[in-house]
Amino acid sequence: MNCSRIITVIPVYNGQAFIGQTLASVAQQTLRPDRVIVIDDGSTDATPEIVRGFKELACEYIRNPANLGVIKNYNRALDFAKETDYLQILHADDVINPDFYQVMTELLKDCPGRGMAWCLDERIDENNQSLSLSGKPDGRVKAVSKDQFLRAKAEFRNQAFCATLFKTNQKPAPCLYEPDFLIVNDMVFYADFAIHCQRLVQINLPLAKYRWHGSNTTSAYAPTMQSLVLDEWKAMMRNEGHRETPPGFFRKLKLKGLFAVRSGIKAKRFRQNGNPDYAGKIVQAAQPIAGRPLWIAGQALVELRDLALYQIGGRPRHPKNIYG
Repeated sequence: MNCSRIITVIPVYNGQAFIGQTLASVAQQTLRPDRVIVIDDGSTDATPEIVRGFKELACEYIRNPANLGVIKNYNRALDFAKETDYLQILHADDVINPDFYQVMTELLKDCPGRGMAWCLDERIDENNQSLSLSGKPDGRVKAVSKDQFLRAKAEFRNQAFCATLFKTNQKPAPCLYEPDFLIVNDMVFYADFAIHCQRLVQINLPLAKYRWHGSNTTSAYAPTMQSLVLDEWKAMMRNEGHRETPPGFFRKLKLKGLFAVRSGIKAKRFRQNGNPDYAGKIVQAAQPIAGRPLWIAGQALVELRDLALYQIGGRPRHPKNIYG
């Protein structure tokens, strides 16, 4: 089998609005991938015509015989892990900066086995207007131990799909995306993959752009209480369980407090969007897990955070983003 150095896989379903921009960002790379593979999960819009008509780079177009759903389509992308040194799964509404592969492969070039590198992401809206950055862009490169990484994933610290590059080193994927986690499948997968990695490294540069718009998968599944609230706590506990040391009393308090804050943000966003009944259901689902004292403290932090970021700091907020 002829192996590639870099393969970019773009899973898509009805992605006509943005897939042209996504493909253009790959075509503009200073270090281009050897293969760009679009796996279409049965689009009924103009996605096939856009991909087939894209002339700036050669795209392999694969159409599933039937709609498999988001998670199974992600797992189809993982089939290519053994055919490449580096694999990226790039969402069809996100974009990467021209030096993404040049910088990210350099971070993992000395890794003898599997590895993972990730960068900061800039959040943009459907009009390519900037919303926020996921961290301080100081250019710092940080090697992360497995325990540090798993701790961060249990806390749901940011890591975007578009900002992540896997070094598979021509080996099959050691894990799959799990259908039990519709929204937070990325955080679970990162933790599962990290267990098998010999290098985990972060660079504080915004080399990717994550797009918020009304038809995000995360928005589509938001009305489901299981995927919106309960799965998140289950994923936090699962990722924490991968660590060698069981969580102590104060660690459990911290995780419950973080869960209270994250759930409180969602409840507030639904209230702001005119759906107080659903906001109440979020409270009913999340408060028993966090406990009333931590829940109250968490809601105070939510209000202080919103005051600092949006009122004093003037940060724009996308109305469909119920997570930030």
